[in-house]
Amino acid sequence: MGKLRELRKTVLDALTSDDWPRSLDNLDQLPPKDLVGPLFACLLEHDAVVRWRAVTAFGRAVVRLYAAKPEDARQLMRQLMWRLNEESGNVAWGIPEVFGEVLANQPALAAEFHKVLASYINERDCTTGDNYLELCPLRRGVYWGLGRLAHARPDLALVAFDDLALALTGDDPESRGLAAWALAPLLDAAGTRARPVRAIMDVMRRDGSRVELYRDNRLERVSVGDLAAAALGD
Repeated sequence: MGKLRELRKTVLDALTSDDWPRSLDNLDQLPPKDLVGPLFACLLEHDAVVRWRAVTAFGRAVVRLYAAKPEDARQLMRQLMWRLNEESGNVAWGIPEVFGEVLANQPALAAEFHKVLASYINERDCTTGDNYLELCPLRRGVYWGLGRLAHARPDLALVAFDDLALALTGDDPESRGLAAWALAPLLDAAGTRARPVRAIMDVMRRDGSRVELYRDNRLERVSVGDLAAAALGD
């Protein structure tokens, strides 16, 4: 078996292990830069659980990458940005989620790149550049990534508050649910801006749409109404 195939098997074994997330310790024995290619590939796996676990593993690997060589980690962030650029020719499945996971785990990168992540759902302010993602499934990834950042570093995620609030009244249940989850840690810090958002979430309690949410290393199905109620502290 070639080195690359063996490495890919090692990564997949860790991501599919019944001993998750302790199986991530096996990947910590490998150079983080070597994990990047296999983890990008695993973002395209058929099994949703494997894809999400790859996101978690990515965040953990980039922490080690930054500790070894910060510029390599910054270069990876620029690679994520390129993959989210329409000119790259990619459909960037899993990339916004990796972006958010990295920022949740690495404070220096979070400080440097959090506004970039927020820009992918901003269609209100042309001064932020034309990064808005037209494809709804990719925007869902940004909502999740911002939620991951918000629950880890709410001070930085607050920059996306107004755009997350807009998603609460959209047509897509997944986006509504993920936005409610992302806004939960931001409501108190948002001050008066949170009043209309709380009113919208109060109505959302009755939304029985079921959505998938990956949190605490588990993929679960939960209703939009439950996420809104949890954000309000119920």
